[in-house]
Amino acid sequence: MKRAIWDTPITVEDPATGTVRTVKTVRQAKTMLGRFWPAYHGSQYRRAERVCDDALQGDCDANKARQAFIAAAVEAHFHLS
Repeated sequence: MKRAIWDTPITVEDPATGTVRTVKTVRQAKTMLGRFWPAYHGSQYRRAERVCDDALQGDCDANKARQAFIAAAVEAHFHLS
């Protein structure tokens, strides 16, 4: 599995808890999706999981996984910076 480091990290804040996490790699994004996500899992969440898995297997670009993760975070109402 690839580590797939992003050029620009994403800082994600959960407005419900105030928890802030910085995501720098596809692996960290996948971990956050699996362990630290709100109960609601919309279509962007499912897409992000699939694209992150593909990126970790080397089947797609890490930037594509980053964009899918951002879309899922927006869908889940996280604050991004």
